[in-house]
Parts: sequence; structure tokens; C-alpha cells
Amino acid sequence: MRAGQIEFESAALASSAMSLKKQGKYRFNDFEVDLAHRLLQRDGYTISISPKTFDLLAFFVLHPQQLVATETLMHAMWPNASAEESNLSQHIFLLRKALSSSQPGTKVVVTVPGQGYRFNASVKEAPPPKPQPEPAFLSPDQEHGPSPSFTDAQEKVESDPDSDDATSRRGRPAFFTHMGPLQVAAAFGLVAILAIGGWLLWRSLHAEDQDANQRSLGLLITNFDNFTDNPDFDNSILTALAIGLGQSPYLRVTPDQKVTRALEAAGASAQKSSSTQQSALALTRTVCLNLKDQAYLTGDLRRLGQNYLLTLRAYDCGKGATLAESRGVADTPDKVVSILDKVALDLRQQLGESKKSIRRFSKPLFADRAPSLAALKAYADASRFIAAARYSDAIPLLHHAIDLDPRFALAHADLGAAHANLGQQEMASASLTRAYELRDSVDEESRFFIVATFNNLVTGDLQASIRNDKAWSEAYPRNPAPSGNLAVLLTEIGQSAQALDAARRALELDPTNPNSYEVLARAQMYLGQYEEAASTCRLAITRQLDSQEIHGFLLQIAYLRLDQQAMDEQIDWASKSATEKTAPSYMLEQQGRMAFAEGKVKAAQALFTKAIDGYRKLNLTETADRLLASEALIEADLGLTETPRGLLNRLPESLASVDIPATWAAIGETTRAETLLQARLDANPTGTLWQQQWAPQVRAAIALNQHKPADALQDLQVALPYDLSGFALPYLRGRAYLADKQPAQAEAEFHKILEHPGIEPLSHAFPLARLGLARSLVQQDKLVDATFAYKIVLQIWSEADPDLPPLKA
Repeated sequence: MRAGQIEFESAALASSAMSLKKQGKYRFNDFEVDLAHRLLQRDGYTISISPKTFDLLAFFVLHPQQLVATETLMHAMWPNASAEESNLSQHIFLLRKALSSSQPGTKVVVTVPGQGYRFNASVKEAPPPKPQPEPAFLSPDQEHGPSPSFTDAQEKVESDPDSDDATSRRGRPAFFTHMGPLQVAAAFGLVAILAIGGWLLWRSLHAEDQDANQRSLGLLITNFDNFTDNPDFDNSILTALAIGLGQSPYLRVTPDQKVTRALEAAGASAQKSSSTQQSALALTRTVCLNLKDQAYLTGDLRRLGQNYLLTLRAYDCGKGATLAESRGVADTPDKVVSILDKVALDLRQQLGESKKSIRRFSKPLFADRAPSLAALKAYADASRFIAAARYSDAIPLLHHAIDLDPRFALAHADLGAAHANLGQQEMASASLTRAYELRDSVDEESRFFIVATFNNLVTGDLQASIRNDKAWSEAYPRNPAPSGNLAVLLTEIGQSAQALDAARRALELDPTNPNSYEVLARAQMYLGQYEEAASTCRLAITRQLDSQEIHGFLLQIAYLRLDQQAMDEQIDWASKSATEKTAPSYMLEQQGRMAFAEGKVKAAQALFTKAIDGYRKLNLTETADRLLASEALIEADLGLTETPRGLLNRLPESLASVDIPATWAAIGETTRAETLLQARLDANPTGTLWQQQWAPQVRAAIALNQHKPADALQDLQVALPYDLSGFALPYLRGRAYLADKQPAQAEAEFHKILEHPGIEPLSHAFPLARLGLARSLVQQDKLVDATFAYKIVLQIWSEADPDLPPLKA
């Protein structure tokens, strides 16, 4: 070994740990490596690699075109642990595979026999982004400055864990609500649940200004008085006002439900501390300050002869000074709605929003059609039922609103969401399709969400939905809805690294939404960030925003750590939960999955039976059926044939679960599998998951059962981008490579599972992947490594049923 090489190795060993923690972006060939966010991208498309393989890439990128000894790489990769050279070889193989799409004929990672490796690419550090100037309060194109009394309202609002800035004017969460995801999962799956929840309670959304030169103004709406003899104005005016002002990216409208709670609390406190009752005006100002808003809005509607006089006023929370005032006169009840649109626009300008912003973000509630107070009243009343999760009560009112105004896009959208939440898929699709057709009649933010919901629930085109969410997030950068939806979709298709930033952003913008914590914790679990995921879950519990999914993550983390006491704590929580009716069944399901992973089939079957019965008692029929289908596929993967057949025969053919055709394929019922699959593909011609992920899974299972591994590999080729969305794809591909006598490739596929347990921590695929790894090592004559792999399998299955087929084999 040359002296120069020895000198380099010493320096590399001394700085290896530091190198792997460096920041910045680096480019080579057509790839970009983001060390800060641990991303490998090619032409803007993220390439998924394991954390350890990324460590190897990071080292190479920081030491390009240099001969690095094998020992140096070993120390850099595992500075505080011992590892076999075969481990390094495995990651070299995985890295070469990830970079195989580079320029033709180019070997990026070169092996130098007897010496080590060289990263042959020319690496350049990407320049850091230019710093952005601190935004001013008002946009340059604003013609008039704020009112002199508006000074205090310009102060920046501090982040508050109890803030509802991202919550709706009608008390709805910013994106997907904690509405019982199991119900919706039965009809639409995880992506559909979150999207529907978001739309179902969407009108509560608020987004801040897109104009980089404007900040937002927190606004509280209260004390609106109806002095006419027409009660139809009561809820209708507030609903229309919330929609009209809420479409502004400049105003943060506090939801009325939070205002009501705050007023009640402040009133009770005032009565306890003072003998004189606090005036309504003073109470409003107190609540406005407590909620960290800058202004509050009052108004009234009066008869003026044969006409109606509408007056709205905005006041400074701190000093009580008038910030804006606007009036309008209408000669009929229906025209009051149109006047309200105009008065709201006038208020927005007086409160400091630029004309440019108002021009872009203003759409009348009844655009291009005659306003209808009766339709608005029906919609407003339905919205209150939806906010109380009384979907069946809301549906007739929404139908009435649509009968009065067939082009009422928001009513169609809410109707679709209500039907979806009740498991009525066909009616939901019809309503959402109509909302999509009318999308140009609503304001820009409503349009974004209608498009996203339509793509998720009707077409199933998740890539189109992702593009829409990205555009939505760019237009409304402080709105949590697109970030939350984007995180869900990216995790669903296996792009967890990208999902992580979106999930963090959603939680930052809406720390009061329980689902924000679930989405972030899930992305962290997928990336193997277990301590971070546990911290996210504990934060949700501290803020009393936990759910059964949050406790499920803690159970899974405890299982990975072999912490029985921590697992028992989560199981005990589920048995005592007063708010989560499905928690006992949910936790029984988790225990059943653990039992299947440990080879305890009989115990797992008993646990699943109890969980399924629990779901059925709560009338969650589709949830129970989906769990039954999942059980059938697990048993088929474990080599059982008769019990899966019996489970499948109990399921309705209409159940849209990939587990059903996948199980028929696994047990050799090829015709039934193909027929069911084709029916699903015909029903979902643009569905991303069915067309690109689930269909390849079923076809590969059929090919493997027919002893055609090469065909299985060909079928799975299209699904490569979705490998890290779950374990089914890499497990099938590993089996196919093994059957095709390509053990090194099979080893790499099984490592995808073994290196990412956080994707499915309780999965039965984990010991099966370990078993597949052992067999692939045997085929490569790596008998020492194979023996070690077999020992781990036997340890996992140490208490397995003695007749477990793979254990017997």
C-alpha cells in the first residue's frame, strides 16, 4: 500500500463520523445528494435507498475519485460496532443498483481488487440558496396604508400549541379529521380516509397570504345581530361571511366553535373574580387577545324601509379602535348574500390586503348565478350537523341546497364527503364528480381541495393528487391542508423521506389536529426514526391529542425494542380508553399481528377473531371484512392453504381489497385471482395503487405459484418505485430471484425488508425475509452467514406452532 494511501486512510478514519453528518447538496452525473435531508434524487425524482446505504453514498460523495480501503469504509459505516465485510459488499451492491440509471457505460463505484473501492464520478457541491429578505408587512402594490389605529395589529403572532389558525371557520380541522379512520378505510383505504376527512371538515381551513410581502391578520367574528324578522339570516350570514373572508390568504379567521368556548370560559372567569358582569364588548376584546388575534368583527342586519341594511365593523383587539367599517343595502333577502360578498371585499381592502391579492383570491359564493338565501340556509344548517359528525342529518339538507341551486359546488362536495363517511361509495363518487365539474365556480383554495379529493377518491390518480397538493402548498404555503395530504400520499407510495418534511410542516402549522401527529409519526417510523416517532407520540399524549394510532406506534416501537412492559402499557390503555370505541379491537389486531410474526398461528387466529367480532359489534362491517382478508393473506404467506380458503369464502366479492386476489393467487386459485384483479382494474383505470402497485403484486404471486419466476420479476418491474410502501413487493421479488437462481439479487431484496422494519413493525414478512436471506446465502455458499441468519429465524420462531409450514421446512 502506498504512503499517500495510508495518509488518506488515517485522515478518513479520523473524520468519518463527522463526514457522515455534513450538510449541503452535491451533484454528480445526473444525480443530486442532499446530505441535510438524506435524499438521493435524479432529475427531481427521489430514489429510495436504506439509511446505511445512504451513509455509504455520503462517504463516497465527500471523498470522490479517491481509492478507499475496505477497512476505511467499514470504520466509516460502523464506527462503534463490528461488521462483516459481506455487510459492506451488500451495501456496495445496493448503491450500484440505485445508481444503475446513470450515464450508459459509466461505472460509478469501481472495485479495485485487493485494495478497496473508488467513486469515479466527478462531484460538485451545489451552491447554497440565496438568502431571502425579511418580508415587509404590506405588499408593494398596496395603494393605501393601514389605519393609524392598526399599528398594534401588525405585530407578529407567536406560535401557540393551542392555536386554531389552521382550523375552519365552522370548527373543522384543516386536513383530515379524527373521524374514525376505520370506517372510511373500509371503503377507500388510508389515502381516502385522510382526504375525505380533510374535505369533510374542510370549510374550516384557513390559509395565510401567498404574497411574500404580506403577513396575516388574525380575525375573530362575533356578535352578529339579526334585527329583521327573518330567522333564515341567523346561520346563513355567518356561514357566508366566514367563506367570503376566509378565502383571503391575508386573514386568519378563528373558528366560531373556538370563539364560543373561549367566550364561555372568559365569562365564567369574570363572574368569579368580579361582582359586576363584564360587558360583552370587553369580554370580546379579552377573548380576542387571549386567542392572539389582532382584530374582531361585529355586524348587524336591519330593515331599512323595504330594504335591508348590512353593516360590518372591525376593531383592534388591544385598543378597541375602529379598523374598518363597510355597509351595503339590498332590496331582497336573496340579494343580501350578494351585498355580503361586496362588503367583505371592501373590509379586506380596508384591513390592509392588497388589490392584487383581492383580485386573485375573490370569488362570490354564488358566482355566475342568482344568489339563494334558502340554499345558503340549508347549506349552513348542514354544515353544523357535519361539524357534529351527524352526517345522516346533514345529507337531506345538502340535497335541499342542491335542489335549490344545482350548481352549488360546495354543497356537492360536502354531500360526497358525508356519503363517503357513511361508506356509501357510489353516491360519494357521484357527488364528488359533480363538485369537480363545478370546480371553476369556487374560490381558488376550494378548487385545490376539490381537485385533490376527486383524484384521491374518484380517479385514484395519486400522482395527479400529489402534483395538485404541491401546487396548493406553493400557493398557500402556511396552510396545513396540502402539506398534510402530501405527507400521507408520499408515505403511501413509499416516498417517506419527502413525506417527512411535509408532515413536519403540517404539524407546525396545525398543532391542534391529532392527525398531524399521526402523519409525522408514521413518516418517522418508515424512515427508522423510532426515538423521534416516540417523541412525536408523547407530545400528542401530553397535549391530549392522542389516538389509538398514536398508541399503536408506541406499541410497535416497544415491540421492536423487545420492551414488554411498554407494550403492556399500550394494551392497557386500549382496554381503558373512554373516547376510542375501536381501541380494544385495534389493539387486539396489533397483538394478532405480533403473534403471526412469531409463528403462533393459532393464538393469532384467536386474537383476530376477537378483533373482528369487536368491529362487527360497532357496525364496522367493512373494517371487519378487511381484517379478515388481511388474515387470509398472512396465513397464505405462512404456507397455509385451507384456512385462507375458508376465510375468503366468508368475504363479499364486492370488497375492494388487494388481499383477496393476492390470497387466491398465493394458494393456487389462478382463475379466481385473475378474474377479481381484472374487475378491480376495470373499475380503477387510472388508479395508481391498483394499476402500478397492487396489480403487479397479484400477477407476480400468480407467476410464482406457476413456477415462473422470470415472469414474476417482469411483472414486478413497474412497481419498483413503490417498493418501500410495504413489504409485499420486495418479498415477492426476493422469492422470485431466489427461484430464478439469482441469490445475490434475492439477498438485496430481503435486505430491503430487514433494514426497514419501521414500515411494518409487526409484519410476518420480517422473519420470512430473514428465512429468504438465509436461503440466498446458502445459494452463494456463504454458509457461515447463512447459519447465523437461520439462527435468528429460529430465535424469532422459538415459540411458534410446531406445524408451522416454513418452520417444518
